[in-house]
Amino acid sequence: MSAVPRPRKCRKVCQMPTTKEFRPVGDIPCKSAVILTVDEYEAIRLIDKQGFSQEECGIYMQVARTTVQMIYNSARKKLADVLVDGLSLRIEGGDYQLCDGNEEYCGYGGCKRHRRGCVQRNMKEAEKMKIAIPLDENKQDICIVLARAPYFLFQEDGKDTIVENPASQAYGGAGIQAAQFLVDNGVNILITVRCGQNAADVFKAAGMKIYKSANKAAADDLAALEEGKLCELTEFHGGFHGGR
Repeated sequence: MSAVPRPRKCRKVCQMPTTKEFRPVGDIPCKSAVILTVDEYEAIRLIDKQGFSQEECGIYMQVARTTVQMIYNSARKKLADVLVDGLSLRIEGGDYQLCDGNEEYCGYGGCKRHRRGCVQRNMKEAEKMKIAIPLDENKQDICIVLARAPYFLFQEDGKDTIVENPASQAYGGAGIQAAQFLVDNGVNILITVRCGQNAADVFKAAGMKIYKSANKAAADDLAALEEGKLCELTEFHGGFHGGR
């Protein structure tokens, strides 16, 4: 009797793409479209758009990192074919399951429970707080990696101050060093894309609130915080050891 193949586990997808078909412009002969599956699209979105590691992507999609690597490599190959050969692209099919809205945390920020966890802050209270945001080299956009951010934006009493991150060039333990720097500077609220568990432990011990960045520009995140549109960050990665 032949063995029954084990069913493939569906990959969790937080939200369907808004645009599902792309075509080259100009008088290009019609060719068969390349099919990018929905789970391949999700891997590209999380890794290349959101800046997640493959390990983090696996957690969000609820599959192993090796599976993520396979999905991601397949997606990148298809995108290369589209760009180099001038082919059309359609996003459809695949082994995936849409988020049911009841997850503790949603990679897209769209879960009902995740939205319920958003804290509607009174800005009169927030004005008494010191807010920190990691900044990129341009001193305007959010830096994805908290510990290696070149700068931090501090906002207190409506006044913005940009300071250098002394931990950005640290050989090891940059996350804890950056966290301690923020705590020592009296930060009460941190807005960041993601955060390591060790740094999160330092922040929690200091009673600091950590919010999930939802925008590219720091100014937009500050406005979103004021409007009560940012949600608390509840998922923390275990650390990076080089590469994705």
